[in-house]
Order: sequence, then structure tokens, then C-alpha cells
Amino acid sequence: MFQNLVFSLGVALPIFLVILTGYILRRVDFIDQEFVKKANRLVFYIALPLKLFNDVRNMDIEKIVDLRFFTFVAAAIVCSVGVAWLISYLVGIHPDQRGTFIQGSFRGNFLYVGFSLIENILGSLGAKPPMVLALTIPLYNILSLVIFAFNKPEGTGKISIGSSMKDLASNPMIIGISFGILAVWLNPPIPDFTLKTIDYVQSMATPLALLSIGASFDLQKVGRKIRATAWAVACKLVIFPTLAVAAGFMMGFDGADLLNIYVLFGVPTSTVSFIFAMTMDGDGELASSIIMTTTLFSVFSTTLFIFGLKTLGIL
Repeated sequence: MFQNLVFSLGVALPIFLVILTGYILRRVDFIDQEFVKKANRLVFYIALPLKLFNDVRNMDIEKIVDLRFFTFVAAAIVCSVGVAWLISYLVGIHPDQRGTFIQGSFRGNFLYVGFSLIENILGSLGAKPPMVLALTIPLYNILSLVIFAFNKPEGTGKISIGSSMKDLASNPMIIGISFGILAVWLNPPIPDFTLKTIDYVQSMATPLALLSIGASFDLQKVGRKIRATAWAVACKLVIFPTLAVAAGFMMGFDGADLLNIYVLFGVPTSTVSFIFAMTMDGDGELASSIIMTTTLFSVFSTTLFIFGLKTLGIL
């Protein structure tokens, strides 16, 4: 059991120590907000799309079409939204905060934190996480649009479906995954020097993304609107990953599939949720508090969940 605990700490701690490094570097002015902004652009538009292209290009085509797994993931995400919606009424979340609360409870940082966790545990990303990402990007956006459409303060701006679809089609992650799938099907010859260049550039993705998360961290925003934040943290880090893993186990999934399910539902809230909340006239202060607090407490929840999965022989 002690070895399982050491393993769990070895998985989770390096990720959060890099995030902590980013926070410290920002606090001592070694890096500034302009660096964070440009690093995020580099990761989002170049490094991560190349990483996704390369990971998808190298995967087994048969693993792409696991319809049972991806149907389960999509259904579980939709169910988590329904449960969060119900909880928001049961615990009395203010109507003006409800949309932000629901989104913060289900929309996780699978891309940055999740990919890092999976690579630390399995040694490589594998075939399914990029495809899960391709599924969740549009699904998260559609669900967020629906959530805020039904939970917008009266008199606020309209939601633009057309603009959202345009943003989705031009998303660099979707483009990287799409080109990766084409490469799998067409198997074009790619020169070695090109592949090595991609390897060099994609290797920047994880450390830069984690440093940027840490550098963007603001402790003053932790715990604001404590009641709504606390319930969102409980949903995001405990309730939803527990229910998802239990449902996945009962459906017959095991090993890497259960790990992917846990990571998808158990990672901290995505920073994109703040942007979405502000765009949709949600509660920006609550969104920030949920992001910061889930990120802070996920170091403990992740370690405990990985320890539990390892102890049960799932990993």
C-alpha cells in the first residue's frame, strides 16, 4: 500500500509542482502577464495542436472507433450537467450564479492537466484521450450555451450560435486532431527532419501550459462566494469523478479506459469556463473562484483517487 501511495504522489506532485513554480515565478516578477499571454498563445495555437496531430497520427485506427466508450463519455457528461443543475436548486444557488456554477462543476481542464496526468501514469498519451478531447470540445461548448441560455440574467446579451460554431471549426485542437486522423487514413510519407521538428515543438506544450496555469493563479480569488464555490469543488473533484468511475466500472470498462474516465471528470475546472462565463454574462468572480479552488484542492483529490485506483488493481 505504501508503494501505491508513493506511485500516486509521483504522478500528481510533479504536475502541481510545475504549476507552483509558475506561481512563484510570477509572484517574484521573473515572468509577467505578457509572458503568460504569449506562452498561452504558443501552447494553444502551435505546440498542443502539433502534439495532438502527432499523437493521433501514431495511434491504432481500430481504437478510434470505440463507439461504446465514447457514447458512455458523452452520456456521462450530459448526466453530470443534469446533476449539477439539480444540485444548484437543492442547495439554493442564486439564479444569477446558477449558469456559472453548473459550468464550473462539469467543465474540466482535460487538455492541460488531464493530458499531463495520463502521460505520467501510462508513459504516453495513448489513442483515446485526443479523441475524447475532440468529442468534449464541441460538447462542452454546446452544453455551456444551453446552460447559459436558461440561466441568463434578464436583459443580457444574446447567444450567437453561428459565432460559436465558427470558433469551433477554427479551433486549433480540432484542426490538429483532424489532420492527425487524415494522416492515419492516408499514411503520407513524412520526412524524419519534419517529425523531429514536431517533437521538439510539441515538447514545450506541457511545461509551458502548466507554468502558465500557475502564473495565472490568484490566491485572492480563492474562496470567494464560498458556498457556491464549495459545492462546485465537491461536484468537480469528488462527486462527478466518483459517479463516473463507478458507472464505467459497472459498464465493464477497466484499466486505461477507467483512468481516462477519472481524469476527464476529476481534473480541475477549465480556465475557459471563466471566458465563457464572462461572454455569456455569467458571474466572473464565481468562475475565477471555482477555477482557482479546484486547482488548489485537486492535488489532494487526484493523489487520493490515483491511490485508490492503484490499490484496487485498476492501474
